[in-house]
Amino acid sequence: MATGPSTPDISPDGRRLLFGGDEKPNEFKWFVCELPACSNRVSPPMPANLGSGGRFTPDGRGITYVDKSHMNIWTQPLAGGSPRQITHFTDRTIDSFAWSRDGSRLAIVRSTTTSDIVLLRLRGSQKQ
Repeated sequence: MATGPSTPDISPDGRRLLFGGDEKPNEFKWFVCELPACSNRVSPPMPANLGSGGRFTPDGRGITYVDKSHMNIWTQPLAGGSPRQITHFTDRTIDSFAWSRDGSRLAIVRSTTTSDIVLLRLRGSQKQ
């Protein structure tokens, strides 16, 4: 599960703030409070497949996040219930995402990491 603080997000209507953090050691939670004083703080349901992130959905009734595989984006309704998968990618990881102002589009930054391992052997009188 995600740990550490998350980037805050303001609801589309500007009335609520979403943020995340560890309430207790290794116990990450989302929090939603009413602005401007961050009053009436509540902790919405935490999805089991949470990998990272947390942004309000365009209608403000859910939270969008990246799953544990870091390949897809899901929505968790604030009122509870099962998360719903939004994207269905099978390759590359999601680094970041954002909704357009009108909520009609979703911009996603995806990447692939390539790694190489090289073994060098020394010749001559030096030991390996």
